Amino acid sequence: MVSEVASELITDPGGIYLDATIGGGGHAELILRHLHTSGRVIGLDRDRDALREAWGRLAHFGPRVTLRHADYRDLAAVFHALGIEAISGALFDLGLSSLQLDDPSRGFAYRFDGPLDLRFDQSHGATAAAWLATATVDEIADVLRRFGEERHALRLARAIVRTRAQKGQPLATTADLTRVITAVVGSRGSDFGRTAARVFQALRIATNDELTAIPIGLQSALDRLVPGARLVVIAYHSLEDRLVKSHFREWSRLCRCPAVWGRCMCGAHPVGRLVHRRALRPTAGEIARNPRAKAARMRVLERLPDQLDMRPSD
Repeated sequence: MVSEVASELITDPGGIYLDATIGGGGHAELILRHLHTSGRVIGLDRDRDALREAWGRLAHFGPRVTLRHADYRDLAAVFHALGIEAISGALFDLGLSSLQLDDPSRGFAYRFDGPLDLRFDQSHGATAAAWLATATVDEIADVLRRFGEERHALRLARAIVRTRAQKGQPLATTADLTRVITAVVGSRGSDFGRTAARVFQALRIATNDELTAIPIGLQSALDRLVPGARLVVIAYHSLEDRLVKSHFREWSRLCRCPAVWGRCMCGAHPVGRLVHRRALRPTAGEIARNPRAKAARMRVLERLPDQLDMRPSD
């Protein structure tokens, strides 16, 4: 949703913009091309490989680009270190990038054989293989249900633990895990593909603790938006999208006073407004060019002044 990012995000061509998931730098490059020469982009990513890719693409913008190896949780610290108190917009393109998905050494895709890593930041934390080596049936089933919404969760969890015991060693590769999935649901038809995608998604989310980090990052970005600036989030699966939708609705509805009062009496002013009532979707043309875009959902929140007068105008 490249063109939508530019039109929905940029309200001040001379401002500072955050790309909280810079990936290969595609969105950041687009943003910079729409800004004046005084405009800047701060780019974050948990993946060092992504940062190297992004810098190769963005280096010619020079000091207008600042990249940091950081998690959403680190946003407040990054802003503080850079001396940035206000920004003109923030973009969160959630999930994983094509760069990560197409690299067999990362383990994100079941169609490639590689180490069962699934970490965005390979310098930190345990791999998915390490967690599966010790997790119980109940723990595995819980992750598959909560983060993958997988109906075969318990059967898959039992099969993983059983295979681990029979082999006398943990599942170490994506092929190891795929064989277990095949044994449970078969290798043909759409059921295998859907189940495999949900299992890998669930393990990725759990390995990177993604759903905990998202609200922290969104709040840190919202806190620094100037009035009129926008927070744009692109999500690719229902768990992420529901989380974003819930927070955006809460931030736009903090006031609980009845509408007939005409003004807020509770003091809990909304901090943002929903720019669109529903999530924006990619066009048919974009889906044709990039089938992975089909699942994308974009939501946009605009920052309101801190003291919003809710009285109707004359």
